[in-house]
Amino acid sequence: MDTSAYLSGLKYLVPEIYLLAVAAVSMFVHLFAKKRGARRAGYVVLAGLIAGVAVLFLSPLSPGEIYSGSLSVDSFALYFKAIFLLSGILTLVLAFRFFGVEKFEAGEMYYLIPFILIGMTAAVSSIDLITAYVAFELFAIPSYVLAGIFKKEQRSAEAGIKYFFLGTLSSGVMLLGMALVFGLTGETNFAAIGKALAGPNDHIALIGMILFFVGLFFKAALAPFHMWAPDVYEGAPTPLVVFLSTAPKAAVFAMLIRLVLTVFPKFEVQWTYIFQIVALITMFWGNIAALGQTNLKRMMAYSSIAHAGYLAIGLAAWGQLAHTAVLFYLVMYLFMNAAAFGLILLVRKSAGFGEEVADLGGLARSSPLAAGCLLVVLLALTGIPPTAGFMGKYFIFAAAVEKGLYWLSAAGALNSVISLFYYFRIGRAIYMEEPRPGIRFEPSVPVLAVLVAAAAVLLVFGIFPSLLTPLAAALTLIK
Repeated sequence: MDTSAYLSGLKYLVPEIYLLAVAAVSMFVHLFAKKRGARRAGYVVLAGLIAGVAVLFLSPLSPGEIYSGSLSVDSFALYFKAIFLLSGILTLVLAFRFFGVEKFEAGEMYYLIPFILIGMTAAVSSIDLITAYVAFELFAIPSYVLAGIFKKEQRSAEAGIKYFFLGTLSSGVMLLGMALVFGLTGETNFAAIGKALAGPNDHIALIGMILFFVGLFFKAALAPFHMWAPDVYEGAPTPLVVFLSTAPKAAVFAMLIRLVLTVFPKFEVQWTYIFQIVALITMFWGNIAALGQTNLKRMMAYSSIAHAGYLAIGLAAWGQLAHTAVLFYLVMYLFMNAAAFGLILLVRKSAGFGEEVADLGGLARSSPLAAGCLLVVLLALTGIPPTAGFMGKYFIFAAAVEKGLYWLSAAGALNSVISLFYYFRIGRAIYMEEPRPGIRFEPSVPVLAVLVAAAAVLLVFGIFPSLLTPLAAALTLIK
């Protein structure tokens, strides 16, 4: 058997091989370092991910399909891989602060992150059913472990168990959908399946598509498959929530984009309606449920659900403008979410962190810089200019209008108004309320660095969105 083609293809997988090496080195440091092995393992991974950005952009793109049509390492995949690395870097910076205060540090967490990144980078390059499923499980299974890794907290274990059981159920449903599609076509390559499917009148193929989507909807916390998100986000360690709420969501949307354009293009009318309904339910469910929350992590969990709904509008109104909007919004949402959850790490309460909205009272006086940055983040989350959150929503709603989905664009705008009420509660606590007894605000250079970076990115790309939109527009899969 001639293996030269397979060996030559390894050069296109340099980022994945590199991440595997980073994970291995980190694991050995954790196991054999005599002092502070866990923290040193974290430093290894952080340095590795920062260097990994250069490795990623220096790696060649594949000229087409590689490994018998299993993968396509194109510029579209490269964009999402950069998002994953950035999410991992922000998570690790916040994790050092979190575990430094909690006095408990699970070193295995640090090398689980590169393993999850490998799964996600493979998933966004997958153009084959088998490869896509294996890659999906490769980042899903370690995610369940990550959610329940904080052994000091019972609710963390509960979060991991809930995430695992619901995740495996959704994975099984997705696998059933894949089996139906394969049974109809006898093909596993995405493009070959797209050509072989009969068309929109094939009801079995339509059922297969819906089941396939269900598994992905779960991972993206799209209603009505979002039930795990509030409990998991509340129970998991705060920095890891930044990772779990952004990187997997980006991976899922990348997979959905490939699926609708290559596997199910003949079912455009059907999946357009599906995304419209899912977007509408997700936005209203997330925002209305967030109104009654007093716990910051649960509130931001429902906010995350609502933002998944905004992204689903882009899929419902798919086209060149929607493509640009979704890719732009995913990057901005990463910074918005990292800052929103990072805020909690400035608030000390007893031996841990304050997670209630009321715990933020007086933050503006104790840390004006953090409060100013958070104001920018809250404006971006709501969708108010001159932030990148406004521009992201503007592009998505404009894409809906372009496709004649005026009612969906109006629903998105209405949901932005609803979200203003609970985001304003956070701003009111920061600027207008008195500090609560037993609460103190501790400055943290890593957390403040994340907040400042997030605010700067949201302002710069809000005022100058053209710094990113041409790149996002160029990475299209639309032929």
